[in-house]
Amino acid sequence: MTSRTENKRKKDKNSTMTKILLGILLLALWTGIAGGGYYYAKDYFDSTIKDVQETNAMHIQALKENIKEVEEGIEEVDAALDQADQKISSSKDTRQQLNNKIEQLDSQLKNLQKSLKILRETGDAEY
Repeated sequence: MTSRTENKRKKDKNSTMTKILLGILLLALWTGIAGGGYYYAKDYFDSTIKDVQETNAMHIQALKENIKEVEEGIEEVDAALDQADQKISSSKDTRQQLNNKIEQLDSQLKNLQKSLKILRETGDAEY
C-alpha cells in the first residue's frame, strides 16, 4: 500500500507541477502575444504617422508655392495700380495745365477783343 500511496503522491506532485508549468507556459504565451501585438500596433502607428507627415510636407510645399505665386500676383497688381495712379495723377496735372493754358488764352482773347474794339472805335473816329 505504501507504493500506491507513493504513486498517488507522485501523480499529485506531477499533476501540480504540470499545472504550474502549463500556467507559466500560458503566461509566457500570453505575454508574447501581447508584446507582439504592442510591437505590431506601435510599428503600424509609427508608419501611419510617418506617411501622414510626408503627405503633410508635400501639401505644405505646394501651399508655399501657391502662396509665392499669389504674392507675385499681388506685387504685379500693386505695380499696375502704382502705374495707374501715376497716369491718373499725370493726367490730372496735364488736364490742369491745359485748363490753365485755356484760361490764359481766353484772357488774351478778351484782351485782344478789347484792343480790337478800341482800334475800331479809334479807326471810326478818325474817318
